[in-house]
Amino acid sequence: MGFSQKQISRLLEHRDTSMVSHYEHGHSYPPLPVALRLEIILRVPIAFLFPHLYDDIKQRIRQMEESLREGQRPLL
Repeated sequence: MGFSQKQISRLLEHRDTSMVSHYEHGHSYPPLPVALRLEIILRVPIAFLFPHLYDDIKQRIRQMEESLREGQRPLL
């Protein structure tokens, strides 16, 4: 969207840009309300904002789903 860190910090109601920098560099993840604000501000889904986290979670869930399927008896 072309916003500066300072502008995004202001829209997030943060006092300074330090947390925005941490989010951008992957040093920390924002709490859900802040992530939702970022989604609104930047006009992209949360999954697009944190692709590595999304991919890791998705992979773990798919593996768990597969384990559940393997442990169940087939439906007749």
